[in-house]
Amino acid sequence: MIVEPGVFRTDFLDTTSLSTAAQRIPAYDGTPAHATLDWIDTANHTQLGDPVKGAALIYEVTSGDKLPGHLALGRDAIERQLAKIRNLHDDLAAWQDKSAATACHDAA
Repeated sequence: MIVEPGVFRTDFLDTTSLSTAAQRIPAYDGTPAHATLDWIDTANHTQLGDPVKGAALIYEVTSGDKLPGHLALGRDAIERQLAKIRNLHDDLAAWQDKSAATACHDAA
């Protein structure tokens, strides 16, 4: 089982756990790198997920008879997985006929 968590309210983004460079490189202004650093400043201790509830769900699932292949934890994790599925579906649909046509002529 692959556990795919969203963001949980822990000290992971706190300076006690995470260290960042003292200065930012201006060439990265406006890029996802700096957007992530800005997000860290606002997200720390305001994350959606409750780690106690997340751990309880992992325990519940692993105590069951059948494990899922993937366990998304949190609304944000579910939303990311659904977006990924939509993108994959769109990619497959766009090329499905041409992709299937690459089979050998005598293939069943």
